Amino acid sequence: MERTCNHGASASVYLSVGGRTRAVSGARASPPEHAENPLTEDDQLVARARKGDEAAFERLVEKYAQRVFDTAARFFRQPEAVEDIAQEVFLKVFQSLDAFQPGKSMEAWLFTITVNTCYDHLRRMKRRREWKFSELTPEEATWLDQHRLAEAVGAFERERERDIAAGLAEKVLRTLSPEDRMALLLYERDGFSTAEIARMMGWSRANVKVRLFRARRALRQTLERLLDATHVEDEEGTS
Repeated sequence: MERTCNHGASASVYLSVGGRTRAVSGARASPPEHAENPLTEDDQLVARARKGDEAAFERLVEKYAQRVFDTAARFFRQPEAVEDIAQEVFLKVFQSLDAFQPGKSMEAWLFTITVNTCYDHLRRMKRRREWKFSELTPEEATWLDQHRLAEAVGAFERERERDIAAGLAEKVLRTLSPEDRMALLLYERDGFSTAEIARMMGWSRANVKVRLFRARRALRQTLERLLDATHVEDEEGTS
């Protein structure tokens, strides 16, 4: 990643992704002065980047780029979406350098920015309220047929990292609202508590719990409808 900067004024940020270089531009206000305290490497890099040190900001990007890409890829399977999110995240980071508090975790700060950027991206996508059995690939239909009813949700969770199950999960999760989908993924997959999700997303704990209940119920209902559809297809095929 390369960056050009007019000290304290504006900058163009270049993020190299998959062999392509893409540019974004942004403006940043002059940073406030901080008291002299022992600084971590990240604190020092941020302090230098605030003063227009291109190498310092580039070092931050190099250090955390993979973490940002990995986080975005956990919410989106499409490489183009992951690239767009990463580009947006690093632009937000550059524009928000003054908001970073020395002594705090840069990784945690970046993770929160990335998760919220993923959430914004989900909100911009059109929610699919219905999903039909005919949209399943043959492999997905076979997988569902092998994990009927009581075993369906458990098997779905255990095997979600497999390619077929992952593709199916992506389709089913698209039927949820962005808020319910985000709450479910952060809680069930990433292991965050309801309190942590509430702080990260700016929701109340009660709101998080409601979203989790609603998401689980919708997920189970969708899977059971699909399983019923595979059963009907099997009966028609043998009649």
